[in-house]
Amino acid sequence: MGQFAVNSRPVTVALRMAVAGLAALGVSAATSGPALAHHSFAMFDQSKKVQLQGTVKDWQFTNPHSWLQLLVDENGHQIEYSIEGASVNTLIRRGWGVNTFKPGDKITIVVYPIKTGQRGGAFLSATLSNGKTISSGITPN
Repeated sequence: MGQFAVNSRPVTVALRMAVAGLAALGVSAATSGPALAHHSFAMFDQSKKVQLQGTVKDWQFTNPHSWLQLLVDENGHQIEYSIEGASVNTLIRRGWGVNTFKPGDKITIVVYPIKTGQRGGAFLSATLSNGKTISSGITPN
């Protein structure tokens, strides 16, 4: 019996090479996605905690990270802060949802501020108008 050949190579060698190539491609695809999807929180000054009081403008319960747009009164002007929070998956495990914050809610939050001084931060915790305090879990609290 003769051995089948593909491009002058025995089928077993070609098959092994194809399987090895597919395996390498699969490992590459499985490991590169999460690495590319996540970013560092190095932009936040984790040596400082800042408390902000304001009114919720918008709550974006989305991945890869949630966002809270907070209007803070500074010298009679409404200044918008963009606050980055944890992923939807993390927040759901903590009991949060799409209605955790609603436009018009008055809240007090604690954030790690942005190192450059921009108006924003990494969300640590919030105290709601009913006195309940919640934490996002993105950083050690």
